[in-house]
Amino acid sequence: MAKEVEKTAKPAKAAKKGLELKKYLKEMMGEVKKLTWLSPADLVKNTAMVFVVVLAMSAVIWLLDLGFSAGVKGLASLTNGTSVSATETVE
Repeated sequence: MAKEVEKTAKPAKAAKKGLELKKYLKEMMGEVKKLTWLSPADLVKNTAMVFVVVLAMSAVIWLLDLGFSAGVKGLASLTNGTSVSATETVE
């Protein structure tokens, strides 16, 4: 008798999951319809701003890298008594 109950319970569970998925997708599409999308002009403007910020931050990081490299080379020359070129390693 218990085996018969288990057999009938499994299809109901699968059907319930199918209904939950259908309900989820329906609710999700309702939420997507509520979104406000950027106009093409705003999209171009925002994309350009992102590129400018990325380029500016890249330049800042490059300048910091140059400065720190020069500082490390200067410190290395103080400890060794000789200057270190960009291709040499300090041992």
